Amino acid sequence: MGKSKIFRKVDNSTMLKALIAALLIIIIEVVCGTLILNIYTSQVYAEVYAERTEIASDVAAGAKEVLGENADYADESVQTQLKDYFAVNLHGDGCVLFTEASSGRIVGSGWILEGNLSNYGITYSSPCIFDMNGTPYIFSAARLNDSYFIGVIDNFQSRQSQIDGLIANTVVFLIVCAIFVVAVFIFYVNWAGGQMSVAKHAYRFSVDGDNKVVRYNHKFRADFGALNQLDFDISKFDNRGYNLISINGANGEKTLSFTVRKMADGKYSVRGDEIKNSVGSTVNVPAAVGVSGSADKVRISLSAAYKDFINRGKRTLIGIIYIINLQRIGALFGKDMSLKIQRALVDRAKSKFEFAYELDTGRLGVASPDGQKLNNLLASMDEVIDYLNQPIKLEDNLFTIETKCGFALCDATMPSGDFEYAMQAAEAALQRVLDSKVADYLIYHESQKNVYAKYFIKFDVRQMLDDGAFEMEYQPQYNIKEGRIEGFEALLRVKKNWDVSVDTFSFISYAERTGAMVQLGDFIFNTGMSFAKQVEDKNVRVSLNVSPVQLMQAGFTETFLNIFKKYNLKPGSVCVEITESFLMSNFDETLEKLKILKDNGISIHLDDFGTEYSSLLYIKKLPVSSIKIDKGFVHGICKDKTSQAIIKFITNIAKLIDCTTICEGVESTQEFDMLQVLGCDVIQGWLIGRSLPPEKALAVIDTFDYETVAAAQNARSVPVSGDTK
Repeated sequence: MGKSKIFRKVDNSTMLKALIAALLIIIIEVVCGTLILNIYTSQVYAEVYAERTEIASDVAAGAKEVLGENADYADESVQTQLKDYFAVNLHGDGCVLFTEASSGRIVGSGWILEGNLSNYGITYSSPCIFDMNGTPYIFSAARLNDSYFIGVIDNFQSRQSQIDGLIANTVVFLIVCAIFVVAVFIFYVNWAGGQMSVAKHAYRFSVDGDNKVVRYNHKFRADFGALNQLDFDISKFDNRGYNLISINGANGEKTLSFTVRKMADGKYSVRGDEIKNSVGSTVNVPAAVGVSGSADKVRISLSAAYKDFINRGKRTLIGIIYIINLQRIGALFGKDMSLKIQRALVDRAKSKFEFAYELDTGRLGVASPDGQKLNNLLASMDEVIDYLNQPIKLEDNLFTIETKCGFALCDATMPSGDFEYAMQAAEAALQRVLDSKVADYLIYHESQKNVYAKYFIKFDVRQMLDDGAFEMEYQPQYNIKEGRIEGFEALLRVKKNWDVSVDTFSFISYAERTGAMVQLGDFIFNTGMSFAKQVEDKNVRVSLNVSPVQLMQAGFTETFLNIFKKYNLKPGSVCVEITESFLMSNFDETLEKLKILKDNGISIHLDDFGTEYSSLLYIKKLPVSSIKIDKGFVHGICKDKTSQAIIKFITNIAKLIDCTTICEGVESTQEFDMLQVLGCDVIQGWLIGRSLPPEKALAVIDTFDYETVAAAQNARSVPVSGDTK
């Protein structure tokens, strides 16, 4: 159970001690009040009972004096005389004559009570209180002779009301005392929390509505001098999450991670700490809820929040939300609209999680500390994900949102409270979601680590490059019309003597995430172009896959062309393959770089065409020489009329703009024959051959004969299966 919002942040030990002290005080008050009340009421009843016993004795003595010691109370005349005596000498509200027989049998007629005393709940051996017609009466008795007793009855309503009032006043007093103790407890916890909050932050200062610094602590003054005016608007910062600012001080510029709280007097209380090794030095005013800015700054600020959350309780949820269709939205409506959608989703995530931020384009980060809100969040995660995926309306357009989420529940089972480990766990959950193709989200817990083992593997890619861990293989591409191997696609492989338990795609994705793709790309380009030099005299080209991470590097074109010139390659001997999905969010920048490559003799292939939002605008504007049709359209093409129509359409368009088509994933002669009918130019797949090491790839150029391959497969009548890339 998390601490209530009415409390400032205070450590669990202080909270527990204060709570125990308050409970002890309340218990002592209740016990003492109860004892005092019992003693007082017992004393009151004892005094009343003694008084009533004396009155009953006086009444009995007076009756015996009038009627005589040996009066026969069974005689009706004696009973009449007794009634007359009571009429003249009435004590209380009435008297009654009774015997011990049959539980206090009432004698005679016309008395205030009739029947037996036990019928009224009266115990005559001692004074008692009984109820008659909703009114309390007190009864006391005295002996007349060996067989008969006289009972005196009196209304006890007023005395009972006094006693009940005393009890009620005592209860009210105890409640008031308990409220006072609780108020003192809340005050103490807030005071202690305030002191701890103040003490744990190095920099503390207050700013008024005009951004003037009106108060600051010694550390702030020592590092920033007599700074009295901020050059940014403090009111624009998020007053619930962590923010970043940079301030010039006596020892240079410092970047602070801080929180802002608006006070009742309109001033802003700022608490923060310096962030070491932060990237950049510009003031960052968040444009959306949570933290925005460079990815490095966001991670630093989130790290500060995560450590704070871990200190609050035993659990923290940290997660990554990936908007899988944001690029498509950007392609249709522009980058500005996609950013607005992302920020709208940040606001939406903020309403469910305590902390939300923009990590990168299409990627949001969330975090939620231990407490009841986290309990509710975990119990209703399906509903939360459905809420995130609800359409967003902007500028009269309704946008469908598709997200995949990975979370990590960080608790005492984790080996440490390390932020990077927690982020890696959340990333592992996200990658597993993306691999599953079914789940919308997963929550990682340390008890499941064996299931996520492959996502936690770390590689030192740079060291592996130095140790020669990589090699290139080349998959042949067969020109149908010319009947020859006209090219190879260069594919990265990890040498078999290296124990790498992930596939090549996952390895490259890992290199992209960890910043090692540029160095790995240099190896791919150098090795691939070296092979291209060996086959260029045979009129065979080599296709090189370019990662989006590489293509977006500022010096990519210069680096690529320098390697191209290094091997003195002929124009058209090397092709660059780019994926269609990457174009959606980076079209203009990509177009400029590809034009430079085209002008310098590099052919451009558009890979995986048809798997994303395929736009003819790409084909019109891009300097593309070949369109690669994804294997998803090839499988089952012999029976699938829709796939046949799509491929026929693409091949016709390609011919009109002087492009060739390459069909991937061809596994059977039947598929080959159908693609030939549909006008495809080049075939790639296991029917033609798997990826080969350089020496075997060189040999296949001169030895490959399709008729022999087709005859062998038809003789087996079993389609080739497996990885068809």
